[in-house]
This record gives sequence, structure tokens and C-alpha cells, in this order.
Amino acid sequence: LIETAHELALRYNDKSPLENMHCARLFEYVSNPKCNIFVSLSKSQYQEVRKICIDAILHTDNAHHFAMIKEVQMMYEVNPE
Repeated sequence: LIETAHELALRYNDKSPLENMHCARLFEYVSNPKCNIFVSLSKSQYQEVRKICIDAILHTDNAHHFAMIKEVQMMYEVNPE
């Protein structure tokens, strides 16, 4: 998407455009009262869930896959238990 100057790449400044679109869509959908699966959460719980969702979605960007694998391997080497 970035190489072709796709609309999503332009909208999300070339940083994980597809994943950012997925995050935006998720929270767009749950802003509808009929679809809001987070309605019963307190404000602080919602903020935490939102952060977790965004982090989880952004971590699916394959452009960062090998850096994340290396980080996990280093953590395992430091603490192999």
C-alpha cells in the first residue's frame, strides 16, 4: 500500500496503514450503541481495552514481524523460565 501511494497509506502516514484502518473500523463499529461490546466497562477499563486492542492489531503488521521475533527471543534468553 505504501509503495503504490494507496489512499490508506496516505491517510495513515505510511505507518501500518492496513492495521490502522482495522483499528479505526473496530472503534467506529463499537461506537454504534447496537454493536458496543464495551458498553459495560468503566472509562478506565475501556481505555485499557482500547490500548490492548490497538496494540494487538498493530502487532499484526508483517513489516515489523522480524523485529518482534528478535525481541521475544532476547526476552527468552534473559529469562528462560
